[in-house]
Amino acid sequence: MKSIKIAAAMLLLSSQVFAQSALDEGKKQLEKENFATAKNVLRKALADGTTDRVQTAYYLGNTYLKMDDPDSAKICYRVPGFENKTIYGLLANGRLSLLNGDKAKAKQYFEQAVVTSKFKSADVLNQVGDAWYKPNIIDLQEAIKNFEDAFKIDPKNTNNALELGDAYLDNNEGGKAMSKYESAAEVNPKLTMAFIKIGRLNTRARTYDDAINALQKAIALEPDYPVAHYDLFETYFLAKKYDLAKAEIKKYIELNKDDAEAKTKFLSFLFASKEYDQVVSEGMKMLDADPTNMVILRALFYSNYELKHYKEAGDYMQRFWVAAPVSRVRPMDYVYSAKVANKNNDTTAALKYFNTALSVDSNNAELLSDYAQLMYTTKRYPDAVAAYTKRIANFPSPTFYDYYWLGRANYNIALGWNSKKDDKAAKDSAAKYFQAADTVFSNLTTKYATVPDSWQWRAKANSYLDPEMKTAASKPYYEQFIKVVEAGTDQARYKNFLIESYQYLGAYYLNKNDKATAGPFINKAKDLDPNNELTKELLKNL
Repeated sequence: MKSIKIAAAMLLLSSQVFAQSALDEGKKQLEKENFATAKNVLRKALADGTTDRVQTAYYLGNTYLKMDDPDSAKICYRVPGFENKTIYGLLANGRLSLLNGDKAKAKQYFEQAVVTSKFKSADVLNQVGDAWYKPNIIDLQEAIKNFEDAFKIDPKNTNNALELGDAYLDNNEGGKAMSKYESAAEVNPKLTMAFIKIGRLNTRARTYDDAINALQKAIALEPDYPVAHYDLFETYFLAKKYDLAKAEIKKYIELNKDDAEAKTKFLSFLFASKEYDQVVSEGMKMLDADPTNMVILRALFYSNYELKHYKEAGDYMQRFWVAAPVSRVRPMDYVYSAKVANKNNDTTAALKYFNTALSVDSNNAELLSDYAQLMYTTKRYPDAVAAYTKRIANFPSPTFYDYYWLGRANYNIALGWNSKKDDKAAKDSAAKYFQAADTVFSNLTTKYATVPDSWQWRAKANSYLDPEMKTAASKPYYEQFIKVVEAGTDQARYKNFLIESYQYLGAYYLNKNDKATAGPFINKAKDLDPNNELTKELLKNL
């Protein structure tokens, strides 16, 4: 009977050791940033029911946070048992309070956890620092304080030393950061993550050769460590060693073949490399297995836009917005959505996305130009004027079309006022906007003197400013337009305005009683369109 009791006790002990080993393995994978593996290990341990339920759920919640899934993290932190006053119950409630935006309450829970540990646990202080710091920086100074307190208690706690180094780096203290990474490497010369952190710091400092050396050391220590290959991929990419980068990202995917997120990182690499066709072909294959994956849908709708496949881009965009939680939407999603909707002539959606995009990304000159163009095409000319004026005034290198459409918007506003024939105030407003258009078009004739449109629209604006040819303000611009077009090879494109230009100059010289000079211009107009009524009238006057 005694031997049976001993055997039962040994069985219980072995299951506890195994369970603790599973928990430790999950924590280890979390520290190594192998989040998918950590999640699988901890979920299995939690389901088995042989580990400390609260502690296991707590670390599983942390893993979900690192994977940008706060909703799942909240579920883990609410596992029954967290309402008690154990250390991990307090830590979980602190993190839950942070997720709910209550920093004061979170701080109370964290302080209780530290007190419960009798101020002697580096792990507890590290977890408090981590809560303030990752995955998003909530209070960097509070994080550093707790990491430093943990380091004082146990300087050989390498996980804490590395996190303290990260926090120093985010506090723009690169020297201190490197010191902590190197101290972790001294404590454990086979600590792969220490060399990865050293590599990351050098990558951030753009000392790519040093970064590559450190990351290659990490891979030599642990050849099948996916994170090291991913960091080396990023460093090669930034160093513009694209072939080497592609080899590393493929190795990373190979080592994470069951991790869908690894494959989506490859899509991100292809998109950053502007290999849009490959993004579409790879993404469509991935989507078959995971049709609501927002990262894949994002890559597909961005890439189809870049390929000018606007209908496909719109289809994937709609699927993206159905699949994407608000918490995971990026500013660029609104930017691309505005562009896609605009190209698909969905004015209502385009306006909605443009307004949001401009509020979150006000320094995007190209976006402002696209918005201004939408204002123009929807005949919101004052809004177009305001947007193009802001683009030209506040951002470098305005394009031909920024000036061109700004001039056209002013011109169209002027036409609206000019239509009110018997209203003197309206006539004054029309003159003001025609003059504004002429000022803008003068930039085109200066900067783009070989482009016929520059001269065409300056001539048109001035023809309205001088409708009775009293000053012949338009004459030099019509003449220059003719000169540029006749010297080019695209005369058919400008046929109608060539006729107008010949007619103007013919009429001008007729008014001067110079029929010899007027004749060739009027005959050129006739050659282009013998049935034009104004040309016929001018011919009679010859």
